Amino acid sequence: MTAFANARRLSLEAGRWSVLLCLFSAPINKPATNVFIALALICALAGERLGARFQAAARQPVVIGAVVWLLAMTVSAAYAPEGRERWQALHIGIALLYPLIVAMLLETPQWRTRGMLAFGAAVTLILLISWGQFFGVVPQREIAAIDPTYRYTVFHNYTQQGIVFLILGAMAAAFARTEQVQWRRLALWGIAAAVCINVIFLLQSRTSYLIVAPLLLFWAWRLAGGKHASGRQIVIGLAILAACAAAAMATPRFQQRLEQARQDVTRYADKREATSLGIRMELWRRTLPIIADAPLLGHGLGQWAPQFMAETKDFPDYDGFRMHHPHQEALLILSEQGVVGLAVFITLLVLLARQISLLALPHRDFYVSLLLIYVTASLANCLWADFTHRHVFIMLLACIPLAQARSRAGSQSESDNLQGVPLSTNHELQ
Repeated sequence: MTAFANARRLSLEAGRWSVLLCLFSAPINKPATNVFIALALICALAGERLGARFQAAARQPVVIGAVVWLLAMTVSAAYAPEGRERWQALHIGIALLYPLIVAMLLETPQWRTRGMLAFGAAVTLILLISWGQFFGVVPQREIAAIDPTYRYTVFHNYTQQGIVFLILGAMAAAFARTEQVQWRRLALWGIAAAVCINVIFLLQSRTSYLIVAPLLLFWAWRLAGGKHASGRQIVIGLAILAACAAAAMATPRFQQRLEQARQDVTRYADKREATSLGIRMELWRRTLPIIADAPLLGHGLGQWAPQFMAETKDFPDYDGFRMHHPHQEALLILSEQGVVGLAVFITLLVLLARQISLLALPHRDFYVSLLLIYVTASLANCLWADFTHRHVFIMLLACIPLAQARSRAGSQSESDNLQGVPLSTNHELQ
């Protein structure tokens, strides 16, 4: 092997590790995330078999879906009024090329599973620190003394932390169901339980509560046997969920958050105060006329903020309501890409769900959970507009294994078998 060929082989290997480090950095550090994805791109281009890897990557469904939405954003930018907003929004859309970079580097199920586990390792570290704060062995952040809602948070605010914790919990539960080595299985279930307790009883983010209800219902259904669950299993599962919900609602912090939500709505309705829920209600209310002005194709990429600012520029004492997005993904798409854009986006989500349904365990359960988390969280947030959310979801989607059609008998066997195969041999399922 010549020195040049060896250098290209080493570049490809370095690119794979760069992707893993990017996934590890995504929930922790923004600069490191950017650095490692840039290194991954350079190594992907310099690595061996560039043409073959690019052709194979370009045929993958997630890559195609991401490029389709990037093209939709580009078309939307073309008819948007001239301004920095559309270029900023299109710059954010560059993240839609990340699945192509990942697909050129992580060519095997083993490497893609390693990518998921790199993310899981980072979030597990955050989880341990959060629990350390609870037990007093790790100091709270200074902001927690001013705002108690930031107690037990580590690197980001409680919404971001709650979402990545729930992703970790779903990942741990998915791999636990197919792990045969007992200590690994118990450790994975322990992580999933630690996530649930932390999110429900410690963190208590209202967005996390919005997500955790359907997520726990899905996992109760899966653990009861899925579509093959008996009536007795369903009743037991629902009883356990009801007991957990009652325990959560009885905690003082939950009662405080519930009372705070009630006060948020009251203060907004009576005094137009910019409370957390009040801001969302105001943004949603003000977005509807923006949508009505251009319902079919929208106003163009990046145009929600200018439209909203123009409508409210003369309002006194309104600064608390002035945000950069409407805190609802569907409303943002409707206002900027219209009904046509939202139809394209929903179609891509449906196709993604179909692709996920073809995966083998444990990846199928995890990616169903990831899609459920995204759809639920986007009801009260614009996830794509946030750096951490954007990179976490797009990089994890980029790690989705290539699906192969499963026979009906094989699908039945997977649903019934809760033991499956050990983590070390999961690639044999692909």
